[in-house]
Amino acid sequence: MKKIKVILFIISLFSSISYSQDCTESFNYYKYVNCSKCIDRNYNIYAEPKNIEIGINDTLKYNIMLYGNRDYIVSFCANELYYPIHIKLLSQETKQVIYDNALDGYIESIGVGFYNNQNLTVEVTLLANDIGKERKDIKEKICVGMILQWKKISYKIEK
Repeated sequence: MKKIKVILFIISLFSSISYSQDCTESFNYYKYVNCSKCIDRNYNIYAEPKNIEIGINDTLKYNIMLYGNRDYIVSFCANELYYPIHIKLLSQETKQVIYDNALDGYIESIGVGFYNNQNLTVEVTLLANDIGKERKDIKEKICVGMILQWKKISYKIEK
C-alpha cells in the first residue's frame, strides 16, 4: 500500500511539472510563431528579453525609462492559448494612459517614439478569453515574455 502511495505521488509530481511553465530561463521568442513575429531586425534589442509568471487576469506593472530621439517597439508574448494580452502604457508622472491596446484589438507589439526621455509604467494583464471559464478559475501561472527594441529616430520635424 505504501508503494502505491509513493508511485501515485511521483506520477502526480511529474504531471504537474509537465503542465507548468518554467520562467527561470531567458524567454525564447522563437519558440512560438506568434512571438517571433515581434522581432524587428531593423531595431536593436534594448535589454535581454524579460519573462515572468503571471496568473490569468492578474496585472503586472513594469517601470521603464525610454530615452529621447528613439523609436521603440514594446512586445509581450505568451503561449497563444492565453491570449489576448492587455497592454497599457501610462505616464509615471501624470498616471494618464498614453496607449491602450484594447483600442487596437489587443495587438501584442506597440510602437512608440519620443523626442525627450520618458518614464513609463507598462501594465500587462493576461486575459485568456478563449480557455473557458472552468480553466480561468484555476490559479495557473503562465510565462509571459517582454522584449523592448529601439532604433534612433531617422527623421526630423521641421520648425
